[in-house]
Amino acid sequence: LRKCQERGALVQPVVFSSVVLLSVLLYFTVSLMDPGFVLSDSDTRGTSVDSNEELEKMIPQDHSSLKQRRCGYCFKLQPMRARHCKTCKRCVRRFDHHCPWIDNCVGERNHKWFLLYLCVQFVAVSWGLQASW
Repeated sequence: LRKCQERGALVQPVVFSSVVLLSVLLYFTVSLMDPGFVLSDSDTRGTSVDSNEELEKMIPQDHSSLKQRRCGYCFKLQPMRARHCKTCKRCVRRFDHHCPWIDNCVGERNHKWFLLYLCVQFVAVSWGLQASW
């Protein structure tokens, strides 16, 4: 990148710096974002049906037929596909995993951002390795 800069070609160093900056910003976004923690029993009863059409097809409209289970650790009602994270000690909607690199759970609210972060991080690391090779 330094050779490109000495030749006057500033496009490649600027793009690489932008990718690294985007990677850092996405890291802080994903690590500080709420992954979709289950807040209380009243929240899970009232908001189990989203405005999303796919969810409306999967979940019956009659809420009395929904069987929600209680978490064995925090004893809150869990919506469908929610699990308790033993590291965070909280229930997370659409729990995927607890990532030690971002020190946060990956769940309903930050899953897309996490995948975008991984893609940008892959580009930055690959470009850095290629440049150092």
